[in-house]
Amino acid sequence: MQRQQDIPNWYGRAVGSWVAAMYRWAAGVLIVALCVTVGAVYVLATQLQINTDNEDMLSADLPFRQDSKAIDDAFPQFSDNLLVVVEAGSADLADDAALALAARLRQTTAVFGSVYDPAGDPFFRRNGLLYMDLEDLEGLADRLAEAQPFLAALWRDQSLRGLAAMLELVIDAVLDGQADTPIAIAPFLNAIADVAAAQRDGRFAELSWQQIMQGQAGDNTPTIRHRRFLVIQPRIDFESLRPADDAMSALRSLAIEMHLTPERGVRVRLTGSAALNHEELSSVEQGMEWAGLISLMLVLILLTLAFRSWVLVLAALVVLVVGLIWTAAFALLAIGTFNLISVAFSVLFIGLSVDFAIHFILRFRESCAAGTVPADALRESGEQLGGALSLCAVCAALAFYGFLPTDYRGLAELGLIAGTGMFVALFANLTLLPALLAILPATAPARSDEVAWTQALAARVRGREGTVLWGALAAALVSAMFLPKTTFDFDPLNLKDPETESVATLMDLIDDPNVGPYAISILARDFVAADALSQRLEALPEVASVETISAYVPADQEQKLDVIADLGLFLAPALGAPPMAAPTDAERHD
Repeated sequence: MQRQQDIPNWYGRAVGSWVAAMYRWAAGVLIVALCVTVGAVYVLATQLQINTDNEDMLSADLPFRQDSKAIDDAFPQFSDNLLVVVEAGSADLADDAALALAARLRQTTAVFGSVYDPAGDPFFRRNGLLYMDLEDLEGLADRLAEAQPFLAALWRDQSLRGLAAMLELVIDAVLDGQADTPIAIAPFLNAIADVAAAQRDGRFAELSWQQIMQGQAGDNTPTIRHRRFLVIQPRIDFESLRPADDAMSALRSLAIEMHLTPERGVRVRLTGSAALNHEELSSVEQGMEWAGLISLMLVLILLTLAFRSWVLVLAALVVLVVGLIWTAAFALLAIGTFNLISVAFSVLFIGLSVDFAIHFILRFRESCAAGTVPADALRESGEQLGGALSLCAVCAALAFYGFLPTDYRGLAELGLIAGTGMFVALFANLTLLPALLAILPATAPARSDEVAWTQALAARVRGREGTVLWGALAAALVSAMFLPKTTFDFDPLNLKDPETESVATLMDLIDDPNVGPYAISILARDFVAADALSQRLEALPEVASVETISAYVPADQEQKLDVIADLGLFLAPALGAPPMAAPTDAERHD
């Protein structure tokens, strides 16, 4: 009976004939390959684009993408924003810093675009008291009414002399037995002493009148943070790997120029969708550069150890690089742009394509070591490996093509590029590699000691098949014990680098329920529909809170307006007089 391997293999013979033809026509093959490669490089140089918009990595036909687009169209100011977080040790300092920074940002709209300062908006500055709870507003009004004489003294003389006059009034009130003065003297004096001590030691410190009027004058612990937020919508270049770089770099430079630094008691940090995407892209760019460099270095080391011939290493690397260029050009012609996921095809291609070259070259060397001339050795290698290599390429391509049906566009495009890249790699190794081996200097055959150790390793495994299988089964059972502990992390924030400024800032803000990123936006037809939906959602145990546009209409307006009117009667006379001129040098010395 004829053995299976002796049965004619038409596909193997065809591959062998093809490889032999590439060897004979090496010069022409290399010229054609060079022309194709130059054309591919031209395509890359003129059409290379990377779409860095994370939303475009999902199909635009998905319902939530359509809903998101509708919300963006209705409220364009809420998309692609930078959230500027201004933090300071006191509310006064944070407010002053935010107002000054917003004013400077509005002077450079070409870079920073629109600037929205929620707490500094003129409407809320004028009507902010209406948004306080009625009880809190009444308490504030009582404290301000009681403090009217002290505020009047400070208003008339806004200098150290006026501060001393106000302190004298407070001390007199305490000495007269008024224990419940609106300004607690001990914490107030302690706060002044703390500021003076800090200034003496060269540290920045500032007295917070808001904290004093709220009874927090002695609360100067450094862990307390007072925040103000600015929302800007800069120009975003989604064709760049650093889409918000201009705005973020300019904003950081502006903060330093304005002395909004920790040394001056202020810290300015950036987060928001634009900052998160920008720093994620920067991380991806650095990661891809390192991944590509490391993979190439490891491949070079592997090829050197395997071939021990610079000629064979050079041939394999040339085929690898040319195949990578061809695949990248195909991607641009077929899809048009890369995305954050599809650009990773290069690392996959390097790792998988080099396998074809390794198998082919090692089989070629083995034939040469047996005394076969190079032309016949290449034909034999093609006949014996053509089917196996083609099968490997098809299997790998099918695995990648399995991503095509997904609505995750980024993954689908990666599957198309990487899958097609397997056929490109196979073609390059069966076409370009034989031609290179034909023109490069003759290679040394495999040494006997290289073959001996592999044969010795195989001999040690033979006869111990049962031990190997039982060991594999034991390892599988031990691994299976850990399966119940496997969890899936659904939070996309955990995919981002926690060391970046935008992520670290967002994590600090998450504890604030008014700032947390875990929210759902719903576009309703009108106010009535929004309020009705809000009532149904609030009844769900899974919903923590619901806010609609109606929340911007203050409640209890009539009662609050009455309180504010009474407060105006108390404070208007005290704050109506023009302030005194600052004392002269002579008066200060006296």
